[in-house]
Amino acid sequence: MSRVVRILPDEPAVDRDFDYLLPDVLSDSPGCPPIRVGTLVRVDLRGRRIRGWITAVDVDPLPGVDLQEIKKVSSCGPPPAVVDLAAWAGSRWMGSRVHYLRTATHDRVVSSIPDLTHRPHAVSPENKLAEEAFLRRGAVVRTPPNSDDFSLAVAAASYGRALILTPTLARSQRLATTMRRAGIEVAVFPRDWGASAAGAVTIGARSAAWAPVDNLDAVLVLDEHDESYQQESAPTWHARDVVLERAKRDGARWVIASPTPSLEALTCGAPLLTPDRAAERAGWSIFDVIDLRDEPPLAGSWCSETLSRVLRDNQKVVCVLNRKGRARFAYCQQCGELARSEITGRALGLDGNRLVHPVDGDDRPAVCQSCSSTKFRRVKLGVTGVAEELEQIARRPVGEVSSDSEPLATEFDLYVGTEAVLHRIERANVVVFLDFDQELLAPRYRAAEQAMSLLVQASRVVGRREDGGRVLIQTRIPQHPVLEAARTADPGSLARTELRIRRELRQPPEAHWAIISGSAATEFVRSIGNPEGLEILGPSNDRWRIRSVDREHLVAALKSVDRPPGRLRIEIDPLRA
Repeated sequence: MSRVVRILPDEPAVDRDFDYLLPDVLSDSPGCPPIRVGTLVRVDLRGRRIRGWITAVDVDPLPGVDLQEIKKVSSCGPPPAVVDLAAWAGSRWMGSRVHYLRTATHDRVVSSIPDLTHRPHAVSPENKLAEEAFLRRGAVVRTPPNSDDFSLAVAAASYGRALILTPTLARSQRLATTMRRAGIEVAVFPRDWGASAAGAVTIGARSAAWAPVDNLDAVLVLDEHDESYQQESAPTWHARDVVLERAKRDGARWVIASPTPSLEALTCGAPLLTPDRAAERAGWSIFDVIDLRDEPPLAGSWCSETLSRVLRDNQKVVCVLNRKGRARFAYCQQCGELARSEITGRALGLDGNRLVHPVDGDDRPAVCQSCSSTKFRRVKLGVTGVAEELEQIARRPVGEVSSDSEPLATEFDLYVGTEAVLHRIERANVVVFLDFDQELLAPRYRAAEQAMSLLVQASRVVGRREDGGRVLIQTRIPQHPVLEAARTADPGSLARTELRIRRELRQPPEAHWAIISGSAATEFVRSIGNPEGLEILGPSNDRWRIRSVDREHLVAALKSVDRPPGRLRIEIDPLRA
């Protein structure tokens, strides 16, 4: 007799289950993958043959309903726990289960799960802080930028089935190589999907949050602050939240590690563990803050006297400028002071003889608050233009790097580029941020955290304090909390300041946001109405913002509305709002 199984078709727009008959001839055939929740099959749906995942087996069929037969049992899929997790994620981030199950599924056919012949060796962690963190069963660890991932990874692996996340796949592969040399069986997701499903210690980037390793014993998230852990396309799920939910369900120990933990991590209820003050300070680089207000306030001036000396020293220098076009800021030509709002303190741009903010709508006459001058200048800085001027100043060739540029075939001693250059160049003597104010004063609620993340990456490029590497920061607001935290190697001071501001402004993690955009956004928001507990703002730049202190209430309100025809994008707590 045929069994009845429930199938979720691989169609995000459908996102509902259908019952099918599973003929015995399929399930009993040689080489057939095991029939369980998560197994992939091929079925006919609306005249098309598509794949799908089994979501329930041995279902009682509805009387009087003729069911179609499954055409093929294709491959092993994610374990039942991950299938159930996809339903949880669909509720949390307003997305179809299909999006998550696609991430959890191998792109090739897996007919069986291999036996793991080499269990991870019991390697004792040498780092006492790492050992203590996992003994707590749940902890946030603040590590210096130039600390070693290996001790934390070994501590996780010593408990058995471990899932370790890193910001990039390249970093996962390096860590996996080091751990294999220590005798630990490691699977790099998604390449080693089968070994992960068999229970090997699994390492990977964002997508590894959905790795098929079952019954987890330990979870580790390295550089939790990194924005790459959040999916950019909707649904905007976050890998940290996914693996912490997995740890909770499996009763696994978990550790979040970062030089500058996010406020979401710091407010999750787990204890914060830090190394002793001397060790943490030694793991940071030397930061020199250059106050551009002390430099001659020339139009377009970007090269301070300190930078000029550095360029003449023939060291390996990396210059960072996160802009290709025109600056949004204006500076007083008389005293060099940055034009800022009298109400919010945010940077203003020059529009004719007015100082304006592109988002807030702040608008006032172009009069300097410091010296009352009415003469302002825009700063026109772009990577290509700076590269041309750098060659003239330094009298040596300059390598230009951006996210869309091809890998350089030639090694240079002097580079300029967007923040991508910090990921392309492994080592330098000096990293220079030519205009850090655009990071500090960006019109985003997480601007300070994002700026601190850049300084962490720069510190890794130049090395530890004892190595002599330096990070130069050109700014007109040297007293900013981000710069104070970097100079003193105390990211905790920034976290305390930011948390206080977020509470006052009701920003995440103190409240939750949904960003609604697309051609159907206006109709969708209008259908929501004005329910109690929701604050609807906008539209601004063709986007609506809905805020609530209760995430579940926010998601429930969004789900209660039928999606209108047209393009609609819903982002829950996006990092760059």
